[in-house]
Amino acid sequence: MLLLKKFRVTEKVIDKAISEILAIVNSSNAIILIEGDLASGKTTFVKYFVKYLDIHDEVTSPTFSIQHIYGSNIYHYDLYQRGLNDFLALGLLESLSESGYHLIEWANFEFAKLLKMYGFNFYHLKIYRENNDDCARIYQVSNQWQL
Repeated sequence: MLLLKKFRVTEKVIDKAISEILAIVNSSNAIILIEGDLASGKTTFVKYFVKYLDIHDEVTSPTFSIQHIYGSNIYHYDLYQRGLNDFLALGLLESLSESGYHLIEWANFEFAKLLKMYGFNFYHLKIYRENNDDCARIYQVSNQWQL
C-alpha cells in the first residue's frame, strides 16, 4: 500500500484537504472509494467536495437510490443498503467509465478487488474520528486499498 497523504481535518480546513486530494488525484476522471464507520463523515466529505468544485446541488446520501449525480460529472454512490450485487445488477460498474469523479461510499476490499480485476484504478479515502473527537477527522489517502 502506498499511503499518499494523511490529514487531520476539521470544518475549517476541509477545503484545503479537498484541494490536496484533488492535487494527488491530478485528473478530472477519478474513482475515490470512501471508507469509514457510520457517521464518520463520508457524505460530509462529498458535500464539501461538490461545493469546492462550485456545484450548488443539494448533496444527500444515495443510500436507497444507490447513485446521485451532481452537476454533469460528479457521481456519488452509496453501497451501504444495496451492496455490490445490486451495484452490478444495475449496470453501475459500466458507469465508472463515464468522465468525471466517482465518489463511492461504503466501498470495501471486495469492491476494490473487483475494480482492479476490471482494470479500474482508484484512490482510497479512509475517514475516521480522531480520539472520538466529533469535530476532527483523519483522512488517509492512498492509491491502493488500505487494510
